[in-house]
Amino acid sequence: MKTRILEGVLLAVILMSFMIVLTMAQAPSEPHKADAMWVEPSSDTFVNGMPNATVGQKFNVTVWLNMTEDIYGWQVKMRFNATQLNVTRAGLTAGGASMYFSGHVTTTAPAAIDNTLGTVLVFESCQGFTDFIPGPHGDSLFWAEFAIHAAPTMGNFASKLDISTEYGTTSRANTWVIASDGLTQLAFNPYDGNYLFIGPSGPPPLLVSISPSSASVSVNQTLLFTSTVTGGTSPYNYQWFLNGTAVLGATSGSWSFNQTSTANNYNVYLNVTDSLGVTVNSNIASVTVVMRLLGDVNGDGKVDGNDIIAAARAFASIAGGPRWNPDADLNGDGRVDGRDLIIIARNFGKGFSL
Repeated sequence: MKTRILEGVLLAVILMSFMIVLTMAQAPSEPHKADAMWVEPSSDTFVNGMPNATVGQKFNVTVWLNMTEDIYGWQVKMRFNATQLNVTRAGLTAGGASMYFSGHVTTTAPAAIDNTLGTVLVFESCQGFTDFIPGPHGDSLFWAEFAIHAAPTMGNFASKLDISTEYGTTSRANTWVIASDGLTQLAFNPYDGNYLFIGPSGPPPLLVSISPSSASVSVNQTLLFTSTVTGGTSPYNYQWFLNGTAVLGATSGSWSFNQTSTANNYNVYLNVTDSLGVTVNSNIASVTVVMRLLGDVNGDGKVDGNDIIAAARAFASIAGGPRWNPDADLNGDGRVDGRDLIIIARNFGKGFSL
């Protein structure tokens, strides 16, 4: 009675183990033509979601073989990127043998996993001089469980499960199939597996522009610069530069330029740094400052009715719009309105020789 109970327990254990093994190797979903070895799935994408491209995430692959000729044995050396992936375990698809060699007495070796070099080596052959696997025949050889070792923190990386690099029909090859004579290496087509691991999407690139891109103003005339910032990761830090030198206190998204004494040409740009430390300079704006009386819209050296007429023609216009005259924007606020006419009125009658 005890013997029967023990036999029943052992049979149950064997059946359970067999069922576990079968879950590792399913029917081929991507069959190939004869004389081929391939990895299934041949491609997959791991994203943030289902499944997650995170450290520790696992997935299984199976290597299949389809040969027209009789074979005696095989060996596969699969290469992988060990900085991205590790093999946690691997084995033949029918437990002690592959499904390809199922029903035959085989010689095997434990799967040799090297997570430093990024390789896994698996071998199987028949035993004796008379046994072989008749062709044509196709079935699974072995399975391997991979774990994501270094998930992308941003962007993505591609990884290959490579069985083709080590393939050959010479004695130096590490991936091969031996004919029924136990000597001849048979030719076949190896197909690698290609996998894409997508991490969190990075922010769009940091872009900065300022306006106006060019202007001509008079001494003592104010010119307002504004900025447009897109991409990167907010909040942003701002610093305006005049002729390559940081302007003290000019640390917001806009800045008012005012040259009180010297007519000259000036370059202005804005440096923006986002919260991740990415720093970008804007386009360089050119400013020409001329010796012109405040209120002298037409630049003839005096403030009179002609300047009122010139300003009136641009009245109610904005920068870049129809009728825009930057010389009539005397306070540099990007529009021509009553404030600019007041400046003309307060300086009416002034003049000097240019």
